[in-house]
Amino acid sequence: MIDEWTHTLPESEAADRVRQLQTWMHSADMDAVFIFQNTDLYYFSGTIQRGLLVIPCSGDPVYLVNKSMTRAERESAWKHLVSLPRMDNIPKILEAEGFGPFVRVGLEMDVLPADYYLRMAGLFPDTEFLDASKTVRTNRMIKSPYEIERIRMASRMLDSAWRCLPGWIRPGATELEILAKMERHLRLQGHQGILRTRGFNYEIGYGAFSAGDNACFPTSFPGSTGFKCLYPAISNAGSHRRLESGEPLMVDIAGGYGGYLADAARTFSLGSLPEDMRQAHTVLMHLNSEIESMLKPGTESSRICNYAFETIGESPYAAGFMGVGDNFMKYIGHGIGLELDEWPVLAPRSEAVLASGMVLAIEPKIFFPGRGGVGVENMYRITDTGFEKLTPFSEDIIVVDNPRTVYV
Repeated sequence: MIDEWTHTLPESEAADRVRQLQTWMHSADMDAVFIFQNTDLYYFSGTIQRGLLVIPCSGDPVYLVNKSMTRAERESAWKHLVSLPRMDNIPKILEAEGFGPFVRVGLEMDVLPADYYLRMAGLFPDTEFLDASKTVRTNRMIKSPYEIERIRMASRMLDSAWRCLPGWIRPGATELEILAKMERHLRLQGHQGILRTRGFNYEIGYGAFSAGDNACFPTSFPGSTGFKCLYPAISNAGSHRRLESGEPLMVDIAGGYGGYLADAARTFSLGSLPEDMRQAHTVLMHLNSEIESMLKPGTESSRICNYAFETIGESPYAAGFMGVGDNFMKYIGHGIGLELDEWPVLAPRSEAVLASGMVLAIEPKIFFPGRGGVGVENMYRITDTGFEKLTPFSEDIIVVDNPRTVYV
């Protein structure tokens, strides 16, 4: 059984993250950075209690806690905690605690609601507020050993679920029925139950779980794999569509452990797939192997993406590479950690260069309109000399031929 109180963020880990941000603050002539968003609150403090984490340009942060102080005292790596009854009290509290005056303050402007920005501007009329989100996200690209281990744990959840999945696949079963069994399995392993994304309005459940042509069904989510859901109001995969023999089942699911995510995909099928789909999957496996040879420090992320599209562009499967119709996305992978859509994004115009400590999800996929999709998604930790694959489960199409499971 997982004891949540054994997963508190070590003070040394929080200190390293804060000091790295302070290095940038000195170079940018910044007095402080105000942190409001849950993911960044956790990253810098170890808790997500409602309030404001103030990180000064030097020294330790102060956490102004609105609710709950009891949990903040148990979870926060920083012990300078002050009650915050109302946001309007922020200036007086900080002054009383010896912080300020502030001339230049950074905010997470990529995620901060306009209402919060306007309130801060009103409370601190003599302060210039600047965007600190690029630096926060850039710093978070490099994962510490502490973070890597949690991502590994999230990956192991997926490995376990994939091993059980063939036993749940049967003729006539619905996506929802199988996905519910998978979600139950993941939760009982300690899956955190939610996925965090940074992009505005990017909401999703455990991931895409798409039988046949549902993998081509258009969605607003910025990924190539489509899915149907139960209601237009909720973007959560798992419809009442029943599985049919000879069609692919795209399982693109995220594990979650201690706040950290693992994002990976495999292709299953009930009975053998048509030859063109099997051949497309073989092409993708060759491409994935070539991409792996490029995963090392110093490689430009745009080079990887452009290589992938140029390679598939010379094949018969170019029209369905990385989505069809409204689902087409010109990228080949992305960073992952506390959020599903972390930097770097491996896209044509990305300026990011791979560096040791990055964790990437690489996801080459080919889709056939009206029929479904095939492909994989793997996670890699970039090392000093290359990479470590964090998702070692078989990349072959996993054919369920009840009651046997064979790999082709």
